[in-house]
Amino acid sequence: MINKTTKKAILKALETGESLKMRLGKKTRFKIERRLPFLLVYRYKAKESSPITTLVASESSYLITDRNTDYNSDAAILVKEFAKKISSEYRSVMVMEVWMGKAESKNFVIKAPKDKAPNTVKSLKKGLKDIAASYSLSVKLEETKIRHPEDINDFLTLKQCQESGIYLIGLEIPPFFRNENTNEFYYLLYKEFKRAFSGVLRKSIFEFLRVQTSFDIENYQKLGSFSIDKAVWEVDKQLSDIEKKFQFLLLISPINTLEAKEEFIKKKHQINPKFLYRHLPVDPDRLKEALFSVKIHEIEDPTLAFLYTEKREELEKQITMLKERGSKNFMYSSIRLYSSPGINLYETAKYLLKSLPADNYEDMEWFDCYDLAKICQMEIGKYKELYPGVNATVSVKHDIVGMLVSKGQLYIGESFKVPKRRVQALVHHEVSTHILTFYNGKMQPFGQMSSGFADYDELQEGLAVLSEYLVGGLTYNRLRILAARVIAGRALIEGQTFSETYRVLTVEYNVPPETSFQITARTYQGGGCTKDIIYLRGLIKLLDYLKGGGELEPLYVGKIGFKHIPLIRELKIRGIIHPSPLVPSFLKTSIAQERLEKLKNGLDLPQLVN
Repeated sequence: MINKTTKKAILKALETGESLKMRLGKKTRFKIERRLPFLLVYRYKAKESSPITTLVASESSYLITDRNTDYNSDAAILVKEFAKKISSEYRSVMVMEVWMGKAESKNFVIKAPKDKAPNTVKSLKKGLKDIAASYSLSVKLEETKIRHPEDINDFLTLKQCQESGIYLIGLEIPPFFRNENTNEFYYLLYKEFKRAFSGVLRKSIFEFLRVQTSFDIENYQKLGSFSIDKAVWEVDKQLSDIEKKFQFLLLISPINTLEAKEEFIKKKHQINPKFLYRHLPVDPDRLKEALFSVKIHEIEDPTLAFLYTEKREELEKQITMLKERGSKNFMYSSIRLYSSPGINLYETAKYLLKSLPADNYEDMEWFDCYDLAKICQMEIGKYKELYPGVNATVSVKHDIVGMLVSKGQLYIGESFKVPKRRVQALVHHEVSTHILTFYNGKMQPFGQMSSGFADYDELQEGLAVLSEYLVGGLTYNRLRILAARVIAGRALIEGQTFSETYRVLTVEYNVPPETSFQITARTYQGGGCTKDIIYLRGLIKLLDYLKGGGELEPLYVGKIGFKHIPLIRELKIRGIIHPSPLVPSFLKTSIAQERLEKLKNGLDLPQLVN
């Protein structure tokens, strides 16, 4: 029997809206969040490990119990009391019992009452049909009084439902993610289904709440869990700890670029430079052991599980590249991580290089690395006033070429200098994008929001280059450099040597020798790296996003990728991710807003030059 303490806890949760997650004995798990007028029910077989358990446990309101539970049980009484309390306020409560069909089943079966909540059934049926189409399955709708598995008793009788204001619906799921002959379980197929099913489920429940109840909810994603399981915190910390052990970009960057350039010039561009690198401070094999001991499978939330699974895969690729540094295999792993330049990107790069004139640098005022460092530190100071947690520093280093942000800190090469007209563009590229998103990410609950979810680089660099346009510092030469990086990346994967690629840039595309060497050195670092193609590719994707009505400010929430935009939006709606406290200073200017409006109206790539 349910004791008084349990009843009191449940009553309090229902009255106050507090989250409640408890176990009733050894067989029953019960969770409700925010007094939502719906409940998922799953009754499992004894000693059975069923994937339906994790489907149900991913949601914000559920009861998981064993198959001996029927309408006379404590659990059924508990659900009735829950429903009475909620339906008295919101008119009705949706209870959906979910179970797995027979091994040979190829049908999703919806068991619903006739002519009741038609929008709910329609939404569920449509969503399941979309899923079924991908797996050669079908969807059946049965209008019936039997809305539970046929081999066990009712969990709730129809009379009990009527008395408690319950709309009862049943859903049978075909076990297509398990081989009916060998009993093999297809884990990747199941993970894919789990994410899709969660969205379908929430949309159908949203339709019920919107039409059949007085519950006020503006988006179906708000039906997701607002709480974060302990497993998420553990996984986030473990992955962050592993990532902190190495600075990937620094470790794949040569430390002798200037010396290599002098040797290359001395040998009249006929030799391929030999690059030297920092000693690895980690053992890649031991890092991988730690990486794959992280229990991501224990994360119940499908959105968070997807994000962390992807992140682990990215870290594995980076660690592999550290081990392969200096070898041909490094290039192949680089393609796995950053992809290679497709034909459309390659043709766009050729067009830009052939059509855009070079800037004239005669009689131009230049800023050296120390001048630039002072200006960057001043810009950092502005953000520190808004958020004291910003503790970024600017360091000038002899073994860095150009500018580089790593772990929220800015490094500038000692030999680096920049035309005066490009200073603000670079400041906002590095500080108001890379550093700002690092600290915005640090203010979120997950460490990965600052270190970066998988494939975040492309959106980051797209945002950084866009900032150059918005502050009026994107020049012909800058766009030509981004295009030349794509040409160099293409030459790399086609098997051309360093000196051959250098000649392609200088002879065929009229790129200055100094710039050609820097681009080629970045492309051939580590053994061949395609990372630099993401600058132009990210900018093009970002322009398409803005033309399609996408908003810019939400992209500064942390270090996220293009594919994460809808996922982060969902987590914001669920109250897990918070609005960004820091907004790039330049976005507040009327000039930037005017230029942003032009982008949304369809400004072409070559027209970005100010």
